[in-house]
Amino acid sequence: MAHINLLPWREAQRARARQHYLLILGGVAGVCVLVLLLTNVMLGQLQQGQQARNAYLQQEIARLDAQIAEIKRIKEKKAKLLKRIDVIKALQQERHLPVQLMNELAQVMVPGVYLTRLEIKGSSVSLQGFCDSNNHLANMMRQVEGSKWLAAPKVHQIVAAAGETTREHAFKLDVTVMLEDPVVEAELAEGQAP
Repeated sequence: MAHINLLPWREAQRARARQHYLLILGGVAGVCVLVLLLTNVMLGQLQQGQQARNAYLQQEIARLDAQIAEIKRIKEKKAKLLKRIDVIKALQQERHLPVQLMNELAQVMVPGVYLTRLEIKGSSVSLQGFCDSNNHLANMMRQVEGSKWLAAPKVHQIVAAAGETTREHAFKLDVTVMLEDPVVEAELAEGQAP
């Protein structure tokens, strides 16, 4: 006998296809939600890691800023100390200047030259006096040029005596005092005691 199906099989097939479609759609939606949640969690962890790195960098920047400020303070102290050292060196060099100057002048003086005035301005010394002749003054200038502490003699004025009985000439002479001894400076630069 022949089987006749009077049931609405097309509707049942459509219902099964719809159910199958909804099941697949729900699965895809679930997978999408799961992927979104995992992505959100991963991005949150990456963001926290970056924030931790940023916080570490900020701490290191603050520490380096403190070190830079300390270095600036140290440089300022160094500059002040170097200025003090320069002042002390200048005072130390000038402390013995009058004694050295008088000693050198005694060594470069020649017979026939007499000093009446001595004036010191820094490293320049102005001398005034009398000489029996210009040759005596020239000899003294040669002695100054050969001196260790004196240099650059420069005559400003020679005035002949007015009277016929005296043959003295008045003169004005400038010399430069060598404040630094090159030999002593070289020894100090090498770290040896003078």
